[in-house]
Amino acid sequence: MILKALQGNTLSSGELKLYGFTEKDQPVGCIELYNYDPINRRAAVGIVVSNEYRHKGHGQAMVNALTQFCQSNTSLHQIYADIAATNLPSLLIFRRAGYQHCATLRDWVIRADQFVDTYRYQLILGDF
Repeated sequence: MILKALQGNTLSSGELKLYGFTEKDQPVGCIELYNYDPINRRAAVGIVVSNEYRHKGHGQAMVNALTQFCQSNTSLHQIYADIAATNLPSLLIFRRAGYQHCATLRDWVIRADQFVDTYRYQLILGDF
């Protein structure tokens, strides 16, 4: 998986959006760091994979690549993702990437006209 940022797109602006491409330079989706908190050295992770590339390992590859990027190129201490309890593919991706469930937000989002819980998954990247 190759992640590319648009020119001038940096985490210091509060978010960092990276686009995922296959080895054949086909765009598969976007992954971003947002809610950047430089004092506490954390940021949230969001991911979107194009419909035609879902369930083929691209989401996992993007999360893994972003995690490696954060460990090597940022001063972040932790990254986290908020995932609807009904979004089983995303839950599995983040679990496989080493994120751990740390909180449940009750009735946090509406899906199919019904409130559902959101799970917060967190990954500690390293110490000071």
